[in-house]
Amino acid sequence: MSKQWEAMDLKGGGLQQVQMAYKSVARTKPGAYLRWILFPLGVHRFYLLDRRGGLAYLGASLAALVVHVAAGFPWLWLVPSVAALVDLFLIPGRLVRINKELRLQTMMSGARPGAPRGFKGHYTEENTTGDGEDGNR
Repeated sequence: MSKQWEAMDLKGGGLQQVQMAYKSVARTKPGAYLRWILFPLGVHRFYLLDRRGGLAYLGASLAALVVHVAAGFPWLWLVPSVAALVDLFLIPGRLVRINKELRLQTMMSGARPGAPRGFKGHYTEENTTGDGEDGNR
């Protein structure tokens, strides 16, 4: 889909509106990897909607900083660093899982309007040739 179509809001219902709502909340690979650079703060985990993981990174980094400053023991920085390297390879799978959940939430939300007033469905050959409820042929 071209960028022009993605930016266009036709105020329509149905799939277009759901897709636009999903695009506004979907997570992207570049976004996750750019936030991974700030792994000591757990920013990439917060971006991937993993609050506990983000807080764990933040706590481990603060503990490593305190131990480094107080005791002069810099090796504790290896714990969050190794975890960040592992996360580097786990980001694509987490993105797929998170985006599936976000798409489902968007599709199941009642935020989009229903059919327009007076909408009676699609007219096909079967429902226009026979006697209808109104007696027309």
